[in-house]
Amino acid sequence: MGKRNPIIVIDYGKCPPCSGLICIGVCPLAVLEEGANGKPKIVDEASCNRCDVCANLCPEKAININQDEINKTK
Repeated sequence: MGKRNPIIVIDYGKCPPCSGLICIGVCPLAVLEEGANGKPKIVDEASCNRCDVCANLCPEKAININQDEINKTK
């Protein structure tokens, strides 16, 4: 059994401190919250249902949702 890949990957190099933090506001499961640096932080990755809304609405395309893990469980 190998190491599992993270579900959510945030490229903080692409993610400037954002006054809107759209990704946090659109997450239906409160997986993300604002970190001390003004950027999103993952607080409950296990609850992520991989809906991709945060990734799709991120203006900088700094969020990637790993769909590979869900495909392995089907």
